Amino acid sequence: MNSMNYQEKSKKSIPGMPKAWTFGFQFVVLILVLGILGTGVYFSYPYLNKVAKGSYADIRGGMNNFSGFAPGIWMNNGLTPNKDCRMYKEFGITAEFVVQDDMNKLVSALKSGELDFIFTTTDISPISMDASGDLARMNVQQFLKIDDSRGADLFIVDESIKNIADLRGKKIACALGWPSNTLLHATLEAGGLTENDVEIVSFADPFAAKNAYISGNVDATVVWSPDDVACLQARRSRILTSTEFMPNIIMDGFIARKEVLEEKKEEFVALSKAWLTANAEMAVASNMEAAAAVFKVAFNVEDPVKDVVAGMKMIHFATYGDNLNFFGLSTDFTGITGQMLYNKMSRVYKNGYGNNLSNIVPWSQASNPSIIQAISGLTGEMHAAESQVKFTPASSTIASAPAIATKRLTVNFATNSYILTTEEKMNLDRDIAPYALELSGFRIRVEGNTDITGDRNMNIELSKKRAQAVADYLVSEYKFDRNRFVIVGNGPDKPVSDNSTEAGRAANRRTDFEFIAK
Repeated sequence: MNSMNYQEKSKKSIPGMPKAWTFGFQFVVLILVLGILGTGVYFSYPYLNKVAKGSYADIRGGMNNFSGFAPGIWMNNGLTPNKDCRMYKEFGITAEFVVQDDMNKLVSALKSGELDFIFTTTDISPISMDASGDLARMNVQQFLKIDDSRGADLFIVDESIKNIADLRGKKIACALGWPSNTLLHATLEAGGLTENDVEIVSFADPFAAKNAYISGNVDATVVWSPDDVACLQARRSRILTSTEFMPNIIMDGFIARKEVLEEKKEEFVALSKAWLTANAEMAVASNMEAAAAVFKVAFNVEDPVKDVVAGMKMIHFATYGDNLNFFGLSTDFTGITGQMLYNKMSRVYKNGYGNNLSNIVPWSQASNPSIIQAISGLTGEMHAAESQVKFTPASSTIASAPAIATKRLTVNFATNSYILTTEEKMNLDRDIAPYALELSGFRIRVEGNTDITGDRNMNIELSKKRAQAVADYLVSEYKFDRNRFVIVGNGPDKPVSDNSTEAGRAANRRTDFEFIAK
């Protein structure tokens, strides 16, 4: 064997590489090729994995196990993307929904891009929208309102507690940082109390708060349905307030990162239009039952369909018109907008209920009305916004029922007059209207009162006319149902101060607003 043949046989080479290249150069090229292939596989894996599993969707969302999501799941015929559903056939979009009760995991999935949107609760969202938090740093925005709690959240108390004022000094079990917290605050505020006037026993979730009440360790608790049933059966109890009587304080919706909303705007518009259509169709009983059946299977719910339906009846499913109102896109709306609720609860939660938030993102950055603005074709009564709560004329029993809460306001009238001045209208707007809006499921007994000056019978008639003038203004300005108001003229018969002094007489010239059950 000559030296030339020996060198050719002993020369190292990587299979598939040109033999003219040196082994070192071949090795460098191999490393580069493997790097490029590895990078491609890494970034394309999520897509390839979805395709391989048949789970690719135009849009993906995350939610917890709450029956308020049933209409959208029904429209999609389940959780997985498919073309055998109205979501695709009518709105041209495939959607996938991931059920996850751990909010931290949903936030992480939103951050990584695994999910395009997740659910939110508008009233609680300020807690997670502090500038230092993950959601705020991701520039998330609420783009859709899907429902309001309408009796699904309840304040249960020992039967000895007759009104909100009786809560003073009592132990109350509550899951702080949950929607229960909002009902707790709204109830205390309605009765002129603060968190410092009661002893709040905080728990990780409403289920634990329920157990604390059942065991007799607290005087009251805030829970969600159906946990109220166990509370009411465990001991002599009553419902003090609920979102049936405060129907616009707990609102659910969807949030997404701003850049994702812009990148997938057409998909979000299609999803929102489909979801709001499904919501509107829940007004038909057979549709609600069908949605409950799909929800039961998709969410692996053990309860029978009738129980799911019962839970859905404690929810108001938001329409397209409701969303116009929520995002402040209607100049005729006089109720609670998303901005009003978010701003108020931002003030409440900034330092209240154990929070220490320094810089909550303003509503203008935390919301995105462009998706609703881009929706067209949702017209007619079924898609219209709901009106203020309707009431039947009050019976004598209801009219004289004990008040849950009382708000007192001195409304000044000219002597022998019952005409409201511009200043007094402004006082009503500031001091009474916010409570009347929040407690919109309660009737309002308006009681006019005078001092002892003048003829008693004339004072009684005048005080009644003054109470009626106040009610008339609230009906005209805020579109409240006229039957909501019970008008009483007490004249000088219910003083709260000494009529022998000018200061006392001034205190007695007042209007009392008493909130009573339907």
